Amino acid sequence: MYKTPFEVTVLVENHPCEVMRIISQTGLNATVENVKLREQTTDHIVSFERGVKDVTKLREKSVKALRLTDNKVWIRTNGCAACKVLYSSDVVVERIKVVKEMTLLYTLLVANHASLKAFLSALTEAGMKVEVLSVSEVSGAELTKRQIEILTLAYKLGYFDQDRRITLTQLADKLGISAPTLEEILRRALRKTVKYYLDKR
Repeated sequence: MYKTPFEVTVLVENHPCEVMRIISQTGLNATVENVKLREQTTDHIVSFERGVKDVTKLREKSVKALRLTDNKVWIRTNGCAACKVLYSSDVVVERIKVVKEMTLLYTLLVANHASLKAFLSALTEAGMKVEVLSVSEVSGAELTKRQIEILTLAYKLGYFDQDRRITLTQLADKLGISAPTLEEILRRALRKTVKYYLDKR
């Protein structure tokens, strides 16, 4: 049990957000960089891996859609059931990634285990399927044995090469874990590695 706030990654399926559904249908990879939750509406700052030429489809299902840059859009929607749970829960949204239609990956800061349990129960009661992929201390600076093992394998198999000799999915298959889980492990490990390097400068 963690005595301080901790970071948790949760896979949420049957997610009711219409905008996320449209994003997944575009076939473009997208990440929600920021979310502002209100009682009735939610603002999303959505970053697309590739540029978005037309925001018409996003406007059809949202209250507002404004292009900020070629690959970033500010979208306001009526709050869905998941947004209402987030709004009323004792969690802070760090990152939301669209995995596929109606499936999102939440990275959250959580105050304590009671808050996490209440949050997961509320999502389940609202009809969503939730799976906790990882829980870690916010302040953990050292790489875990598992993170070192995965970074080493990814490096040896060419995941970080310019021409990327192995895909995330292929690497996940070799490790016997899901691609979203692997992506989160790599993200955490790389963040720790970069922080260590920058702190030494």
